Amino acid sequence: MSESVLSFRGLVLICCSLLVCIASGCARDGQTRRSDASKVGDRTPVQVQLTIGLPFDSDGNGYPDTMQAIAYLFPDSRVTAIPVRASGTFEFVMHNPQNELIARWVFPPDVVARAERNLPAGPGYSMALRLTPMQDAMPPTAGDIRCQFIDENGNKIRSTGRTTVRLGG
Repeated sequence: MSESVLSFRGLVLICCSLLVCIASGCARDGQTRRSDASKVGDRTPVQVQLTIGLPFDSDGNGYPDTMQAIAYLFPDSRVTAIPVRASGTFEFVMHNPQNELIARWVFPPDVVARAERNLPAGPGYSMALRLTPMQDAMPPTAGDIRCQFIDENGNKIRSTGRTTVRLGG
């Protein structure tokens, strides 16, 4: 075998080893990236980031009525940029452009615990926001959704912005 073929195989082996190391987080002594994230997960959240999926018609009446909400809780950004886990209640509100309440959803701690997911950014909470069949039949409307997280001690952490969705028909 020629020396260049051996060098090429050596280079491929090194590249594959690096990819495996990067994909696994280069953990040592039996630790994984997930266990490192769980240590960060003990930090107190101070910020909520909210993402809302496109509304869809889940009851087949021709009006969008359901949105998937993904919420992340973050500690002080000077400590870490990784989202954290926490026990508490999520409250979502949706207002129309005239600031009239369209809907309110409250997810108590037991539901929030079941809503926790391991998402690409880290731990997050996935909840379905559904309008009742009577609520969803409306003219075309923009709905602004905001949320807040209320921890076990009663501290309220509000989302930093709002997410606007298009509803009605």
